[in-house]
Amino acid sequence: MKLKNVKLVSLLVMLGVILNACEQQPKIAENAIKPKVTTQAAKHDTDDPAIWLNEENPSESLIIGTDKNEDGALYVYDLKGNILEDKTVRGLKRPNNVDIEEMEVGDDEFSIAVVTERLTNKLRIFRLPEMTPIDNGGIEVFIGEEQRDPMGVSLYKNASDEVFAFVGRKSGPEDGYIWQYKLEGDSQGNIVGTKVRAFGKYSGTKEIEAIVVDDDLGYVYYSDEGVGVRKYYADADKGNEELALFATEGFAQDHEGLSVYTTDIGTGYIIVSDQQANKFQLFSREGTQDNPHDHKWVKSIDVSTMESDGSEVTNASLGDLFPRGMFVAMSEGKTFQLYAWEDFAGDDLIIAPDGLPEHTKNAIQPKYITDKVVYDSDDPAIWINKSDPSKSIIIGTDKEDGGGLYAYDLHGKIIKEKCVPNIDRPNNVDIAYDLKLGGKKVDIAVTTERSKNQLRVFSLPDMKPIDGGGLPVFTDRVIKDPMGIALYANPKDGVIYAIVGPKDGPSKGYLTQYRIDNAGSGNVKLTKIRDFGHYSGVKEIEAIAVDNELGFVYYSDEAFGVRKYYADPAKGDEELALFGTKDFGRDIEGISIYKMDDGTGYILISDQQQNTFNVFPREGSKENPHNHKLIKSIELMTLESDGSEVTSVNLGPEFPSGMFVGMSTDKTYHIYDWRDIAGSDLKSR
Repeated sequence: MKLKNVKLVSLLVMLGVILNACEQQPKIAENAIKPKVTTQAAKHDTDDPAIWLNEENPSESLIIGTDKNEDGALYVYDLKGNILEDKTVRGLKRPNNVDIEEMEVGDDEFSIAVVTERLTNKLRIFRLPEMTPIDNGGIEVFIGEEQRDPMGVSLYKNASDEVFAFVGRKSGPEDGYIWQYKLEGDSQGNIVGTKVRAFGKYSGTKEIEAIVVDDDLGYVYYSDEGVGVRKYYADADKGNEELALFATEGFAQDHEGLSVYTTDIGTGYIIVSDQQANKFQLFSREGTQDNPHDHKWVKSIDVSTMESDGSEVTNASLGDLFPRGMFVAMSEGKTFQLYAWEDFAGDDLIIAPDGLPEHTKNAIQPKYITDKVVYDSDDPAIWINKSDPSKSIIIGTDKEDGGGLYAYDLHGKIIKEKCVPNIDRPNNVDIAYDLKLGGKKVDIAVTTERSKNQLRVFSLPDMKPIDGGGLPVFTDRVIKDPMGIALYANPKDGVIYAIVGPKDGPSKGYLTQYRIDNAGSGNVKLTKIRDFGHYSGVKEIEAIAVDNELGFVYYSDEAFGVRKYYADPAKGDEELALFGTKDFGRDIEGISIYKMDDGTGYILISDQQQNTFNVFPREGSKENPHNHKLIKSIELMTLESDGSEVTSVNLGPEFPSGMFVGMSTDKTYHIYDWRDIAGSDLKSR
């Protein structure tokens, strides 16, 4: 009897365990979104997907997914979910997570798929779309650590086209849990990895697997399972400060797969798998207007995937099946499920395969559009021909290595003999008048040459170099990379200064001001005067403008606001104003100033991804000259305008009240009659 009772009790316990497991098995909600395609089943255990975009034929893009077993594989699927055996990589030792990025090695540009191989403690790298190995057997990670076991991986390509891999592991220290590696090509055509840093907190609660990088905004996110999502800068030189810990409430258990849905205006969603609830929780990508690191919950979406570990999303149009983008999620049935983004988005989420807002019927039309540059237009300036303003010249940058300065007439036609080719990444340009040089006065155009960390100076209107081949800047800084430039001519003594901004820099003393001096032999030289100006650290500072007559300098702290200082260094480094902090959609860019003789006028600032320019009073308010409140927003036909220039000078019968020039991303500059910009509610000279 005793033996029978023991057996009975054992059976009852086993039955209870089975029943309990059945009760805890998450169910698919009745309103769960259905996938458009479910892939063929893998052999063992699917985990993490990535999407490779075929730019030449998007409908032939590929899904790459891991099968995490000691005899695992990287499966390659077409968009109908069929396994492509000729591309699938078998015999991998527990491949866990995978990511894809474009990479340049010498003159060769290609895509790579990088996967963690847990049992060998390596990264494995394959060239797409062939899926040929280019890692010489793998890159070892977490060398010297007791706990290795790599799981999560995400790739990041920075503004300098350098590629990095962020790698997480099964377990690790409370700080320095994530390791960042720089990926580069070697002389044999393989990819090698060099450790850059260890960073990132870990609660110790469960593990960290899901990692994702927002390339455009420069952030890395990872799931501290059961605790929340952590956020850091992707660029190591910006430090290891934790910027946010969010998604700490409302999850059934584990925080898992991460993906970021992006738009070109900086909005979108951070999508987090609520694994045991068969849901995905969405959070604001852009944060709030007051804090870009405050990621509010947007909504929860029920899906038909079971306990999803990994996900990926794209806003690209992928043919007839996925015309508005795709969301891919791993499912417990050894499959990946492919959702059409419009099904996922429903009626209340952004659908932005093309990213930019369309121009409305109210967009102001340009009078002329310039001839195109070769590479990438960026910033314009206007040289006023004082003897005949109708023969003034527009100068614009072509911002790539081998680019140059383009000269245009007022109808946008290139003046070939005044163009300056073969400048290495000229970024911004500005113009000043009456520089004292060799006993005479010379007008000058000055541009930043980013790739050589110097300024180039040319006389106007002949566009002849007067800089001895270039003037180095930021020589006392580790990070140089000059971008923004504005010239200040002090009306008291006629001394001309260059105010220069780098791609990145310190939180205080971000800008450097140089005096432009006579070097003899018809050339100029720079004398450093000061470092000044605050920087939020959120993105970068490029657009700078000086109001010579009133004596102020303005610059765009791109994702933060517009800052104002005295242009005359003798007046000190006090910040006079920070405005526009809640008036822009995303990047605050090109600045130009329309001037009236009485000291009034307008500061026009590009709301880059909205295709609009915000207008602020030049003179401030009656009570406070530094109180610049938004007057109106003007929609132009420019696309994602980086730079602009404006003048109130009468340039002839077509532009009697002046001209506004805005850069457009289609390699052109748009030329506007100020009267069209002003309409019925802004002043004209």
